[in-house]
Amino acid sequence: MLGFPVPYPNELIYSLVARAGVHSGTISPKQLLDEVYGDRKVIATVDLPSHLAQISGQYPSVLNITAASLIYQHTLFPIYAPFIEEGKRQAGMRWMANQSKGLIHLVFGIAASIVKQPKLLRYCPQCFDEQLAQYGERYWIRGWQVSGVTWCPKHSTPLYEFSIQPRYEHRHE
Repeated sequence: MLGFPVPYPNELIYSLVARAGVHSGTISPKQLLDEVYGDRKVIATVDLPSHLAQISGQYPSVLNITAASLIYQHTLFPIYAPFIEEGKRQAGMRWMANQSKGLIHLVFGIAASIVKQPKLLRYCPQCFDEQLAQYGERYWIRGWQVSGVTWCPKHSTPLYEFSIQPRYEHRHE
């Protein structure tokens, strides 16, 4: 994809891909998956996305945006990593860089956890206003999506839930 956007600080990959679609004028979710990943079967996930080598390959090497930097700076991997044994953690990074097929959520114990993932994306209205003023657009911050986080750490205000679920009726949307 030509002109793939550079991620903002702590921006979710989920948000980055959505911005790429907005910037390119792509309205079809399947077409966006084709353009970004070269595969319309990729399932967008908020916390531990895969195919990050495809995304890092969109950038010139001078930016030093690698699959590993995307994993550590733009996903929830650093939240889970301290609680995962080393072999599983390394496998998780490989799956995120390439293809996971849902394995990472199983191996990390997320699928069976009593700590459930938020069903809706969360945001801070004040942060959104600041993003709009600074960048001319809004984006999803990964810290807002951590289970149990209900307040903005920057503004000490409650996070709001966005009314549209990130997991859609059709897996390609």
